[in-house]
Formats: sequence, structure tokens, C-alpha cells
Amino acid sequence: MKHIENFFLNSVVVMIALVALLSMIHIPLVDEVKDYFNPFITMQTDYAKVPKGTQDYYNIQAVDKSGNKLPYKLEEFGGYDPNQQYVVIKHKGQFVKHIDYISKSKMPIVKK
Repeated sequence: MKHIENFFLNSVVVMIALVALLSMIHIPLVDEVKDYFNPFITMQTDYAKVPKGTQDYYNIQAVDKSGNKLPYKLEEFGGYDPNQQYVVIKHKGQFVKHIDYISKSKMPIVKK
């Protein structure tokens, strides 16, 4: 019986040590992955002007429907029409779920 108690105690100590060690290791995750799983960030719809001639967009400043700039830039997302310049973005922080191209007239006026 004493062997079982020692085994159980040793197993618990090893598990606690493993959890402590893993919690000290900082594994860098891409922001979009963190934002995708973060329950405190909600899915939102915002707007942006993107550069023409490319389908890869980097550091894009988006605005909400009132024209207020977001407090951060969208680091990276892709498109599908290099001839378009205005997009509506469905995203959760840095995680971009979907974009649609829109006309300039549907783009909110950006507040300064």
C-alpha cells in the first residue's frame, strides 16, 4: 500500500512541476491566432482603404462605421482583386475572417 501512496505522490509532484515549467515558457504565437481564441475579443465589421496592385495587405489602418480609427492596425491579410481599393473587413482583432470589396461611396468618412 505504501508503494501506491508513494507512486501517487510522486505523480502529483511531477504533474505540478510540469505545469509550472510549461507556464514559465513563453511560446510566441502569432497575434491572429491569439485573437481567434481570445473570448474577450468580439467579431466586428470595419472598413479600410488598401493599396491597389496587390493582394497582400500589411499594416492597414481600419475604421469603424462611424469613421473612427481602430487603436491598432491590421498587420496582415489577403485579398482577391488587385484592382480594388476599398474593403469591408469582418475580423476579430488581428484575425481577419472575410473581406469584401466596396465602392468608395460606401466607405465611412475617416475622422481625424
